[in-house]
Amino acid sequence: MKRRPFISLVLILACLRLLFSAPAEIPGLRYEHRSIAGPESIHILEVDPHLLRIEAVRALDDGVGRETVPSIAQRKGALAAVNAGFFRIGGRYDGEPEGILKIKESWFSDPTEARGAIGWTRGGVIARIGRLTMKWMLQSRGKTYPVDGINRPRESAEAVLYDWAFHRCTLTDPDGIEFLIARSKITGIWTKGNAGIPANGFVYSVGPQSTVPVSNLRVKTPVRITYDLKAVDEPQTKAKSGWQDMEYIVGGMPALFLQQHVIFGSNAEKMRAGFDTERHPRTAIGLRADGTWVFVVVDGRQPELSIGMDLKALSDLLLSLGCVDALNLDGGGSSTLYYQGRVVNSPSDATKERPVSDAIVVLRK
Repeated sequence: MKRRPFISLVLILACLRLLFSAPAEIPGLRYEHRSIAGPESIHILEVDPHLLRIEAVRALDDGVGRETVPSIAQRKGALAAVNAGFFRIGGRYDGEPEGILKIKESWFSDPTEARGAIGWTRGGVIARIGRLTMKWMLQSRGKTYPVDGINRPRESAEAVLYDWAFHRCTLTDPDGIEFLIARSKITGIWTKGNAGIPANGFVYSVGPQSTVPVSNLRVKTPVRITYDLKAVDEPQTKAKSGWQDMEYIVGGMPALFLQQHVIFGSNAEKMRAGFDTERHPRTAIGLRADGTWVFVVVDGRQPELSIGMDLKALSDLLLSLGCVDALNLDGGGSSTLYYQGRVVNSPSDATKERPVSDAIVVLRK
């Protein structure tokens, strides 16, 4: 009986600790953690874009380099954030996105195959998931010159376009030839590699073994740079009126299902063998019919905590959460969910949060 005051005091202190440590509820934002047999540790974040704003953010606000999800979130003052697209690790192009990435008016990368993506505008109120292809072209005096890709390493037989959002320079080897483009004309020609990218302009970098007829391109030659963006699962009239208007586009792989029709099993996105059937940490995003966004992060590679999911289990989970469209994002050691000031999942890398290429953040309106 004499210990009752002490026990009561301990209970009061414990309650106060929970009261002041628990994050305040925010309208339009709901977080849930589930632990199920397997074991599986699943983190679910629901976001109402009518009450909050969703944006994509490039690491370090640059075309190359990486940054952790909590660093990106804190830098932007975000309420929540998850890792987003796949990216290159190591070398001069470390952190360069490997799927499509558009942030406002800037194109950071394009897809090499028809790959899954999520696009949105109006802070996420208008959003869609699909599979996209993209082809860039350079046109001059009635001729079209090929572009093999944008803002990525250039092979010796390729022509790659670098825009002003990529970096201060192209980071290319000292071979080939590079055409500096500003105000819709060639303003300079560089033959030493690593050319500086004009502000609000481009560099057209042509490898030494490319068949591009570079002799036709001279200083003051007028040029026009265009692209063709297509959604392979939609009529092109709808795709052009929809995807072209998106303020943000983030690539993933694969699109898990569209209108609740599972499509990843066809391997239309040319995944590596075993990518869909192996259990890994996973990050995914889904859209409900009412416009709600659902972020899912599944921990993995930690046998006592969570073994991870294959893509079928991940797809089934998102369907059970009421999503009509869903996309798998980068996973493995990249899978990170930041919520109200801290990382709430258990990243699988020994160093914990892995620096990533880009993140999707949730902000106050």
